[in-house]
Amino acid sequence: MRDERRAAGVTATLWMLVAGLIGMYLLLFAMCAAGRLARPADEFTYGESWLLDGARQVAQGAGLYAPANQVPLMHVAYTPLYYAVVGGLQRAFGDGGYTVGRWVSLIGTLVGASALAWSMQRLTARWSVGLLAVGLFLTQNLTTLLWAPLHRVDPLALGLTLVGLALATAGRFSLAGVFFLLALMTKQTYVVAPLAVAGALWPCKARLLRFAAIVVGGSVVGVGLAQWLTRGWFLWHTLAANNNEPDLTTFSALMGSFMQFNGLPVLAALVSFVLPARPPVRPHGPTYPTGSPGNAAPQARQQDTRQAAFPGERLWRLYLVGTLLTLPTIAKLGASSNYWLELTAASAAALALASHRLAAWPLARPLAPTIVAGALLVAVPGYQATAVEAAANLSDLIQPTQPRYLSLVADIGAAPYRVEAHFIDKIAHEPGDLLTDNSGLAVAAGKRVEYEFQIFQLLHVEGLWSEQPILDAINARRFSLVALMHPLDGPALGTRWTPAVHKALNSAYTPAGVEAGFWLYRPRGY
Repeated sequence: MRDERRAAGVTATLWMLVAGLIGMYLLLFAMCAAGRLARPADEFTYGESWLLDGARQVAQGAGLYAPANQVPLMHVAYTPLYYAVVGGLQRAFGDGGYTVGRWVSLIGTLVGASALAWSMQRLTARWSVGLLAVGLFLTQNLTTLLWAPLHRVDPLALGLTLVGLALATAGRFSLAGVFFLLALMTKQTYVVAPLAVAGALWPCKARLLRFAAIVVGGSVVGVGLAQWLTRGWFLWHTLAANNNEPDLTTFSALMGSFMQFNGLPVLAALVSFVLPARPPVRPHGPTYPTGSPGNAAPQARQQDTRQAAFPGERLWRLYLVGTLLTLPTIAKLGASSNYWLELTAASAAALALASHRLAAWPLARPLAPTIVAGALLVAVPGYQATAVEAAANLSDLIQPTQPRYLSLVADIGAAPYRVEAHFIDKIAHEPGDLLTDNSGLAVAAGKRVEYEFQIFQLLHVEGLWSEQPILDAINARRFSLVALMHPLDGPALGTRWTPAVHKALNSAYTPAGVEAGFWLYRPRGY
């Protein structure tokens, strides 16, 4: 009894530490989100600008997945739901900045977190377990904090996926299939959750076939329709041009970051598999009956059917293993920490469920809060940097500096490219088309992204695209102004230009000065 009382005291103290860390991190989460929502023209990560460019086309009634043999040359990397939702809202509210898309992402994250909490409550009959899962999901490794308030497709796709998983744990597989289909229509790589549900449904073939008809059938119909509407360019944009080559430098950097912030929680989540999965919970009672002891074979078949009807913890475990198997995809050139957003949610669910199971053994109760506290403490250095950034952003909003600056994404290093707002206004009033190797500049000025240098440079090097269309446009002096982050008379190494584009720009354009960190060029004879 003394040992149990001591264990109970230690456990309570550790859970208080966990609650304090999660509370502090959630405050920073809110500060970070508020700072980003309050900056409608600043680009915080690469890709926000070209997603906004696509959403603006939808808002204006134009289509996506344009042919890659004519200017404007813009790669639409994802399936269309996020573009359609954000574009529709922008048209309704008359907002052309990043704010609408960031709200969509943030709301999608919070809805997904709520679905995660609901699923945990159904599995354990305790809302405290659901709140723990949500706290870990939002805070354990900074990943959700960084991506939730961004103008990117990932938070919405993850939110839809978590709703689908929650419905599946409640036995609503057909409705879950609809949400998985919506997630695939948001980002085409979100296939792990429907595969996990399919595995959990086995051997209930009728339910499995109905679920597969919704997800697979709906995907086939959607892809076929998109291919027809875009005259064959949909799959080029979303698959062929989105399959970058592996890069060991990217892999090593991301794997180091992953192991630093995710190694402990993922390892603990996997070790939790040694605990027996909790039987499915009856909606209006403790557990499902186990059958008569004298009829073992029918009882086993009935148990398989019950597990397929309400897969419970088994589904979350399959989801965790599936997301872990996708980790090698971070070797893809251009990958980032958004590639383990699903793994963050899966490990949070597994740890919350494991903590509930360990609570049944008095002497083992301190184990769960010790591991959770350790996982949260590992992230302290990252949160310190985030706190400094969030405080600086909020201070700048409360007391704006003069002159006013906007943040764009630089092509070298992680520091933002700070540009005076009056230069953005000047570019916005320039007549004609703008060609720039910083898509954030074009979007901030309300211009189209005429050519995404970095993506199409990569596609050209990989042999997936011919650069003749942009060369023809440059030689024809189509662009009234060219704004570059590096001078044309300097070395091309490390820039976003190919040698042919560099040569064409030098031939067709002449220097027009340097302003706000950009080298400006006008057509020769302008």
